[in-house]
Amino acid sequence: MLLALGAGVAVGLLAGLGAFGRLPVVGPLLFREEPARTATGPVVVEGVRRLDELATVRWTESVVVTRRSGGSALERFLTGERVLLVATGRVEAGVDLSKIGRDDVRVEGEGVTVRLPEPEILSASLDEEKTRVYDRDFGLLNLRPGDELVEEARARALEEIEDAARRNGILRQAERNAEGSIRSFLLALGFESVRFE
Repeated sequence: MLLALGAGVAVGLLAGLGAFGRLPVVGPLLFREEPARTATGPVVVEGVRRLDELATVRWTESVVVTRRSGGSALERFLTGERVLLVATGRVEAGVDLSKIGRDDVRVEGEGVTVRLPEPEILSASLDEEKTRVYDRDFGLLNLRPGDELVEEARARALEEIEDAARRNGILRQAERNAEGSIRSFLLALGFESVRFE
């Protein structure tokens, strides 16, 4: 009995110190190595899809837009209108991970290869608190101006803000940031290497 008690204490101490690692006891004194657990392709796809839209870059820009109505100088003087709009907007770009399919992920041993969807502009909007009509002039006979010209100026401002974000590489940065986030996610799943196509 003393021998059995001593053996039990020894096994308990070794297990407590991590001496057996991933080797669970199978039977009295037999050990079996536990196989390494690595996620499969479908599991990776579902895990990445759960991240949904990964908005990875936000760009803020301010622009000044002028819009005029009336053709000739006389028309502008009599019935024309000029709007000067100061606008600030925000553009978000990223990768829509819901578009990843099973063919876009290949698990090869301890590594995984991922083909991401193309980065895209996910949203673009004006900051209403910082967007305003700075100046507005009316022709001599333009007594009841509408808001059409202001709306045109707002739409043009949004286009210019999005164009500025694209020119400054928002899509390239979104792709790099998405790759970094997904690489961290997949390494946390147990993969040793992550490659992007």
